[in-house]
Order: sequence, then structure tokens, then C-alpha cells
Amino acid sequence: MTCAIIFIRGGLYMRKKEQKQFPLDNKENCCIYLLRIITTAEKCLMKLKKYNLQTKEVLDEYAERNAATIPYDVYSEFVDKTSNVVSYLLNIIGDAQGVSISYFKYRQQAKRLMDKQVDGISITVFSDELSELISEFNKMRNWQNHIPESLLISEEELVKQGTAYEQPRNPIEIYLYNDVTYEYFKDLYDNNIGFYEAARKLVQASKRDYGCLIGERVTIQRKYLDKPVGITQLGAAKKSAQVQGIKGNIGTK
Repeated sequence: MTCAIIFIRGGLYMRKKEQKQFPLDNKENCCIYLLRIITTAEKCLMKLKKYNLQTKEVLDEYAERNAATIPYDVYSEFVDKTSNVVSYLLNIIGDAQGVSISYFKYRQQAKRLMDKQVDGISITVFSDELSELISEFNKMRNWQNHIPESLLISEEELVKQGTAYEQPRNPIEIYLYNDVTYEYFKDLYDNNIGFYEAARKLVQASKRDYGCLIGERVTIQRKYLDKPVGITQLGAAKKSAQVQGIKGNIGTK
């Protein structure tokens, strides 16, 4: 009886693990996996390109006015829009967690399958630039997707140097800005332009790897559908959340 219970529990454990982790173990599954990475990343690149153009328009507008500052709310809106897309690209390209979809993980697993001589699996040889870029995406993803204590240490060093405000212990003061300098806003634009170009190089590399799988050159066709996105398309995300132990949206019953 004890053995039967252990077997049942083990079976349940394996099923949960299988639901959490996509079986990246053959050519067909590699195609499905890499295709999802490419389609998701291409959509993100389209959004980031659009937001970068909008950022440039704002910069040009204030440059024509010879303005030294730009309203903080304008800056903040662009940070919110671009950081969401940047974060998604960092994850879909650079995440190394076992239960996450990413190009970084795909490359590692594909190399293991090639070592095992699994049929139909091959990848392109990365240049030094691409190897460095995907490593940087992994490190940046790990740094940006949490608030590191090193940030607090750096902020306190600025306080000691007299270049940042020291907050009183009570009452607690929350500092809100009305404006940012033109240079500060432009730095956001410059960083996002550089990030876009780096991400694009890695997405292009992923398409070349996909070409290795299917044995032909990859082309992209963008199709706009008349049918609106419906609530039923949240089904996969909700099921995934349940598998991860998330019971529902935070704050809802």
C-alpha cells in the first residue's frame, strides 16, 4: 500500500512537472518552441520601434522650442510603455529559468540535443558579438526583473556624497518631480534605440536557427485579423497560472 501511494504521488509530481516544463526533446517540439519565441519577439520589436518613433517626435518638438526641460508625466508615460516591452524582450530572449520560454534556454538545450545526436537538430555558430549580447540579455534580465539591494547601496552613497536627498525618518517624504531635463529624456531614447538594435540582432539569429530546423530560409508575414481578441484567448494564460499555483488575479474573488 505504501508503495502504491508513493507511485501515485510520483505520478502526480511528474504530471505537474510536464505541465510546467515544455518537453524540448525532439525536432518538432523545438520548432514549436522557437516559433513561439520568434512570433512573440517580433511583436515586441514592432511595439518598441513605434514607441521609439513617438519618443523621437517628443524630443524634436521640445528641441524646436529650445526647451531645457520636459514634463515628468510625459517622460513617465514613455518609461511605462517602453519598459514593459523591454522587460518582455529580456525574458523571451534572456531568461534561463527551467520553466521559462527563452532563446537563451533554447540554445543551451539544442546544444545538448546535438551532443546526443538527436535527429534534425542544429543551430548556427554565434559570433563573439552575439555570444556577448545573449549573455548580456541574461544578466540584464536577472538585474531588471527584481529590485536589487545594490541599488539601495548606490543611492545611499549618493546621499553621503551630497548629490541626493536624505529622507527624514518621520514624517516620510515622497519626492515627486514636475520636470526632467531634456538630456535625461534623451538618455531614455538613446538606451531604447540601442536595446532595440541588440534585440533585433538576436531575433534575427533565432530566425536563422529556425531555418536550420525546417531546412529553408525563414520569411515573416504580418497579417492583421478582423476578428477581435476575445476573452476565450485568456484560457491558456489562466491554465498556466493554475499550474504554477496561482489561484487567480490578485485582488479578485
